[in-house]
Amino acid sequence: MAKAKRPDRVDHKRAAKLLRAQWKAVVAAAESKSKLSFIDEASLRTAIVESINHSQVSYRYCLPIQLLGKLTNPQIDSRRLQRGADDSAPTAWDARSLGSKVIAPFVKEQESVLGTSGDPYVGNPMRIPRMDRDDKTKSDVTGWNRLLDVLDAVEKRDDAKFTQSVFRQVLLEIYRRQQTLRFSYPVPPRVSVEETLKISEQFVSEKSGGDRALALAGALFDVIGNQFGLFAQVNRARINASDKAVGQVADLECLNEGGKVVLAVEVKDRALTLADVEGTIGKTRRREIQEVFFTAPKVNTADVDKIRARLNTAFAAGQSFYVFDFFNLAKAVLALGGNSMRRLFLQKVGDHLDTWNTQPSHRKAWQQLLEAL
Repeated sequence: MAKAKRPDRVDHKRAAKLLRAQWKAVVAAAESKSKLSFIDEASLRTAIVESINHSQVSYRYCLPIQLLGKLTNPQIDSRRLQRGADDSAPTAWDARSLGSKVIAPFVKEQESVLGTSGDPYVGNPMRIPRMDRDDKTKSDVTGWNRLLDVLDAVEKRDDAKFTQSVFRQVLLEIYRRQQTLRFSYPVPPRVSVEETLKISEQFVSEKSGGDRALALAGALFDVIGNQFGLFAQVNRARINASDKAVGQVADLECLNEGGKVVLAVEVKDRALTLADVEGTIGKTRRREIQEVFFTAPKVNTADVDKIRARLNTAFAAGQSFYVFDFFNLAKAVLALGGNSMRRLFLQKVGDHLDTWNTQPSHRKAWQQLLEAL
């Protein structure tokens, strides 16, 4: 009779579900608040930062694996790495399997931010029953102790809420490391208008809270200013920052050589509404900006006539407003500018994604679309 397989003390399905729920919460918080932390202890935050950015892969993976195990099953010891054949201690568990089956696939989805290993604990540093301080067999004892500073604190507190906070801080530092990744954007020597518009449409087909649409619009107005000399500079802000907070009148400000805003651009990846128009009229009028563009896929059906009438009254008061579908505008501009302008536009989209620390998933998507050309 075959011997029954011993159940793992950390349920991998539950761990995977917890990981994704925690990651979603951390990313949402990080995108809305630049200065964010989940734990008060500065020394622990520093230890986490240095561990997540360590030169050795197993060190980078250690805290996510060990803390996810603890969060999934509070009974285990987060410093334990293996469970021996005769080990009946309730604190012992198999950290390696959690790393390979749950953490590694997740990290791969996040552009391999911690490394490409599918089995991060396969090497000798983690092939031990338990992590102990001042282990002289480790090549970086200081870094090893730094990991234990975090894990010891979790075991000492033995509090589920504290464990969750520390785990969220780890995920936050992974997210911040991810934000520093830069991608190469392989622009082909020659590209048609149709190809350029096709990959741009594919790029914004996935919702991004306006991030992807703003990268495309920013790139287009960059090349308009560069190629046609209509303005000297284009200013923009992060997608999750309000115009008021950054002192801008619109999503994009096109400035002349004297620093004056000669054109303001509001970028929408949804239907334009009367409320959008009213807000922009008020902001631009106070700044005495006469030329204003809206780029939007469509106008809200119920507001079409009201928007037309409102823009007519704004024109009579001295302002000119233009509503464009982005792709109709881009088609005309990129046809006039020729191949060199189209290539510059494709590169500028990547520049915007990198410069404004857009989520790596958006940058990776743009890279893959360019690679497919």
